[in-house]
Amino acid sequence: MLKKKLKTKTKTKPKRSLKTKSSIRKRPSRKQRRNKKMYEDDSLLNIWNGHGFAMCGLGKKSMFLAKVKHFFKCIKWSKQRAKRGFADYDVWNMYGYLEELMPAMLQHLKDNRMGSPAMLGQNYTDEHGIMQNDACHKEWDKILDRMIFLWRELDEETCSEKNKYEKEYSKASDEFFDKYGFFGEGLETEEEKEKAKKTGSRRVHFMSELPEYEEISRLHMEEEKRLVEYREKCKDEVFDLMKKYFFALWD
Repeated sequence: MLKKKLKTKTKTKPKRSLKTKSSIRKRPSRKQRRNKKMYEDDSLLNIWNGHGFAMCGLGKKSMFLAKVKHFFKCIKWSKQRAKRGFADYDVWNMYGYLEELMPAMLQHLKDNRMGSPAMLGQNYTDEHGIMQNDACHKEWDKILDRMIFLWRELDEETCSEKNKYEKEYSKASDEFFDKYGFFGEGLETEEEKEKAKKTGSRRVHFMSELPEYEEISRLHMEEEKRLVEYREKCKDEVFDLMKKYFFALWD
């Protein structure tokens, strides 16, 4: 009887779940991948970056005409950089441009320099009577690395410190915008609506006004203040180093 039961016992394969068309994640098209790549190419060091061409047509009747105009602006800005060392494009966001330019230049100096400042390290005379200083190179490397790190910390994108509440805050913001509008129009009182009709201006309502979003708004704001203070300290330190070693920044 036991053998018979074993023989008649069969294994059943687990049923495979059928995926619907809506549940299958579609691969982005070539155009979508190209647009994403253009938006991400936003370096201020490159006048011809893709982000500029992607954004120049927003709100314009003709995307093609807007890109043609931006193309000729890029030519103008490139000539300005070649002729006077900077373009109008660089001046519009000077601090952002320097946040990218300075660490890039310092990194290039560190990687390609021929020597190090003689004021660093300790001089000694070798057996041939020649003055040597081996420690200055390592010391200069450390100083340059610190300056590069600090310059990159000034930029919110490259800063190592991030707002730990950013994800939760973004989720709450999206929820608030869906419910009450981007400017909190859904929270307007009848009196505010009437005033907006007469004056053309309206009061902006923020999600921190609602109890359900009050805590995450407060936590996010406190963290942002901490990050601002951190970047201020980095700025002060890197400028102190720049002052101290300014005339050593050559090769």
